[in-house]
Parts: sequence; C-alpha cells; structure tokens
Amino acid sequence: MVKANLVKENLTGDNIGVFFGTLAPMHIGHQAEIYKAAALNDGVVVITSGYTGDRGDQIGLPVEKRFRYLREAFNDEENIKVDYINEDDIPQMPNGWQEWTDRLTATIKRNITNPNAKITLYTGEADYKEMLEKLLPSDGHWGVSLMDRTILKVSATAVRNDPLGNWDYINRVFRRHFAKKILVVGAPQSGKSTLTRRLARTSNSPFSVEYSRSYQEKSNVFDSELLIKDYMRIIQGQYDANSAEINSPANNGLTFFDTDAMVTMAETKSWLQQDDAKKLKALFDNTIREEELDLILVIPAEVAVQNGMDEEASKTFEKHLWQVMEEYGFEDKAVALDRKGDSDDPAGYYARYLQALEIIEDKVGVNLTKV
Repeated sequence: MVKANLVKENLTGDNIGVFFGTLAPMHIGHQAEIYKAAALNDGVVVITSGYTGDRGDQIGLPVEKRFRYLREAFNDEENIKVDYINEDDIPQMPNGWQEWTDRLTATIKRNITNPNAKITLYTGEADYKEMLEKLLPSDGHWGVSLMDRTILKVSATAVRNDPLGNWDYINRVFRRHFAKKILVVGAPQSGKSTLTRRLARTSNSPFSVEYSRSYQEKSNVFDSELLIKDYMRIIQGQYDANSAEINSPANNGLTFFDTDAMVTMAETKSWLQQDDAKKLKALFDNTIREEELDLILVIPAEVAVQNGMDEEASKTFEKHLWQVMEEYGFEDKAVALDRKGDSDDPAGYYARYLQALEIIEDKVGVNLTKV
C-alpha cells in the first residue's frame, strides 16, 4: 500500500537525488528529469523554491501553492518526497547564493534518514552546477549532475506564455490552474443545458451538468420547497461537479459549467425567505470566491419566456443574477447572448450558439470553429 504524502516517511537509502527549481508550472520535461533521478537513486527530494512576486506568483502560483500541487502530483510515488523553500527573507539571486544553498541543504537533510547518504543534485543549468559545487558542504557527500535538457525541449516560460498551446506538456495536477472556465447561465427553460453541452462538444471539452436538477428529481421537491439544508447540498454539489471537470483527464484547456453558486444564490433570492438566505451568505462567499471564472455566457430571460416560463419570475431571476455577478466582481466577465435568429432559426438557438463561439474567441482567445 502506497503511503500518502501527509504520512510519507523520510527517504531511506545510501543514495539520494535532489531535483529543484521554480517549477511554475511543472511540465513533462521536469517529470522526465525527476524520474531519471529516481531511477538512479534510492529516493528523490523534489524542492520548489520561490518568493513573493516571482514568476510563479505573478501568474497566481505562489511557492506554497506549487508545493501543494507537487505533493499531490507525486502522492503515489513512495520514493519521491516534496518540500519547498520560501526565499522571502533571504537576498534575491544572484546575491543570495550562500543563504539559499544553506537553506537547500537543511531542507534536504530534514527529508532523509541517513546522514551519511550520498546526495546528488540535478540541474540543467551549468551556472548552477558551478555555484553549487563551490558552496555545498565539502564533506564528500555532495555532488551536482548536469542534466541534458535537449531530450524534451519544453520550458516553463513557454508554458506560462501560452498554456493552451502547450497544454500537452503541463503536468495534469497543474493543468487546473491554467484551464479556462466558461459558465453558461439563464433562467429555467432557456436552453442553457443544451448550449453548455453543445459548446463543450464542439471543442471536445468536459462539461458539468446542473446538479440541482438531479438533486430535486431525486428528492422530489419543487423550487419553492427547497430548505436551507437543500441549498447547502446544492451549492456544494454543483461546486464539486464543476471541480471534477476541471480536474478531469479530459480537460483540454477549456471547461464548461451548466450553473454555479451565483446562479443558486440568485435562486435563493427568489424562493427562500430573506432571513434564511442570509444564513447561506458565508457559504456563498467562500464558494464563489474559489470559482475564478474566465467567461459567463448569459441567456436572456426572454428566451425562457418564449419557452413557456412565467415572464415575471424569469425577469426577476435575471435581475437577481446580474446583481449577484456584480456583487462578486464577475460583471465584467458576463456577456448576454442576445443575438436574434432569422426565418430559418426563429427561436434563435443557432444564432446564440454562433454568438457564443465568437465571444469565446474574443474573450478567451480560443477559436472553436477551427478546433
């Protein structure tokens, strides 16, 4: 049975490899180097290093977050242990080599059991090799090996500059950070579920379904009968459903969601007593804050009305939805799908589909008509 990271014991053996770097993000080139070190040693310590404002932090991947992603990525590797170095309190390179090397050696030692083990550090930079050989302890236990990075020609810089163009090179755990998240919303019977499904399949991307629909069908309750406990389950259930698609191996850089916590919050404004709705505020705050959506496609209420929904109820829901999006700072991410159809498309379904494709290209930078 493979031990989880949280209970993973320190590495044993006489030969320990060390792979270090910014790892923002980790890509398949890093993985190949780490696995080479693992094959040549009894175990490997993988160390991500960085400081506030570094190149990872600038794209929302601070060193602590990279550490957590790496620990998850190697959770099933018993002989690979992950740690990190926060450089905030030491001089930045090239002025902090001695302080950084001292911290590096201390980090390695706290992850191994044999104080006399031979430690081999692996790097792809000749300058790093030269500096480390000068600064590492001279007790005969330390060495530096220069790796050949021409085998897998990919760089973290290229990934950061064009994540979707380099998607196949990004480690799967790190992919969630770069995935573009597109939400489709609208009043009941507006066709949002159909549009979500068709947009996702156009790009062969994963998509979530509306959790509340299956929940209500299973519980056999109407909107007006939902209680606080029901909404709590719906909020968490939809968040989990959306997260599952982000983390899915099928994620190709685009993910589509049919409904989210903002939609559920708008529904509570229509169906739940105000005092009860206030009790859900903290849960809404926490959930919506985690969503980090890139685009929200809004189907106008008039479409639901055309499909038989009550006009007042549909427009009230839409008003509440825009209020919620504005409250949480997502109004600038939201675009109304207001294009009308022609005589061949009187309901406007195809017109809104084409409009959505154009908006995705404009706002997200992905042309689905060429996928």
